[in-house]
Amino acid sequence: MVVGKIVLCDVGKTRQTMAEKGEAVKLAGGAGAIVVSPEEYGLVYDADVGHYIDFLCALGYNAKQIALFTNDGSVTDCSQHASSVGDHNYPAFSVVFKSDVAVTTQRRVVTNVGKNARATYTPRVTSPPGVHVTVKPWKLQFSATRPAQEYTVTFESRRTGSLKKKHAFGSIVWTEGVHRVASPIAFTWLANNPVAEM
Repeated sequence: MVVGKIVLCDVGKTRQTMAEKGEAVKLAGGAGAIVVSPEEYGLVYDADVGHYIDFLCALGYNAKQIALFTNDGSVTDCSQHASSVGDHNYPAFSVVFKSDVAVTTQRRVVTNVGKNARATYTPRVTSPPGVHVTVKPWKLQFSATRPAQEYTVTFESRRTGSLKKKHAFGSIVWTEGVHRVASPIAFTWLANNPVAEM
C-alpha cells in the first residue's frame, strides 16, 4: 500500500486548460502531487495506512479483500473503522447528490508545512449554479503547537428545473497570501445519471 503526504499545487493555467478540454478531462483529473520538499507548498493532507483502511471499509471491502492491500498478515475489523467515503483525507472532493435538493458534509485535516508556522489560511470557494458550499471554520489559524487543523465542507444542492446537468465542478482554494492550495470539487446528481449509480 502506498501512503504519504498529498500536497496540493497551485492551479495556475491548468484550470483554463481543463475547462477548454471539457468535462471528461475534469472527471479524469486529480489533485496534488507527492513532493520531496513540501514546505514550499504550504499545506498537506496526511494519509497513512489507517486512513486508507477506513476508506476501504467505507467502500464495503471485507477483511480478506483489505488484506490484499495491507499484505502484512493483519485482519481488519471494519466495525472498528467508522468512516464515510467522503471523509477520506484527500485533497479532492467528490460529491454525489441523490436528488436535486440534498445536503452532504465532508471533513478534512490539513497540516501546515510552510515556513511560517503561524500562518492563517482563508478559502475562496467556486461553486456551480444551484450548489451552495459552506466551509467551516472560515479561517485556519496554525501555530507551532497546532500545525494540523480540521475543517468541514457542507455541499447543498438547490437545483431548479432549468439546471439539469449530470456533472458540475468547483473548487476550494486556501491561501495565506503566499501559497494557493487548491482542491477541485466534482459534483454528480444520481437522479439524472443512472450510470453513476452502478
